[in-house]
Amino acid sequence: NVFLKYTMKQWGQKPEDISPEVTGRVPVLVSYDNRYFQDKYQGVPKEGFTPMFERMLDHENITVETGVDCKERLRFEENQIYFDGTPFDGEVIYTGALDELFDCQFGRLPYRSLRFDFEHYEKESYQGHSVVNYTVSEDFTRITEFKYLTGQKNTDGTTIVKEYPFAYTGAEGEIPYYAILEPKNQELYEKYHALAGGLPHFYLLGRLAEYKYYNIDAMTKKAMELADAIMAENTKR
Repeated sequence: NVFLKYTMKQWGQKPEDISPEVTGRVPVLVSYDNRYFQDKYQGVPKEGFTPMFERMLDHENITVETGVDCKERLRFEENQIYFDGTPFDGEVIYTGALDELFDCQFGRLPYRSLRFDFEHYEKESYQGHSVVNYTVSEDFTRITEFKYLTGQKNTDGTTIVKEYPFAYTGAEGEIPYYAILEPKNQELYEKYHALAGGLPHFYLLGRLAEYKYYNIDAMTKKAMELADAIMAENTKR
């Protein structure tokens, strides 16, 4: 069974142990349409996601700082947010790992992570498709060949990436990609959510902060809805 073996490799679990919220993301369809998603309109940004985000952030009222641990800037005491040591009553939208924000005091939330291995080949095509999933004998789950996503016509070479799943440990360099949606993990998340719930104007958004599985289209929609809700709330003050 294609789905059985792939699911076990991706999640490191048996399918019956995985939340239906995750397994339900793979619909069973009878169709000649070979696309993974069935949306009428599908695509990627013309110049890629990086330029898109750069333009979104290119505004005089936006300052971007990277390589900063938010816990060095944010502090919480008795339901008061402090920013750089000063009480802060504005909005904070937090998109990072919620357990790490509170020093994993109840234990670390489990995630699956990925290792990406890039390879370049001096030939026109490697696999003839943008994405091919591998289910049984290989350690990697899929190979992506980028030229079929970008529309590049380079005949002299092609670049691919292989994805290797593994359990996230919190070690340096590891990235938590996928929340493991089990009841015990959700109970653990709720403990951290309760700590954040008492903070005024403190919003949790995204895969890590909400401990949920989102695709980028759904996440973009939710971010815009949150922005609308915050602006609407501010007009009432």
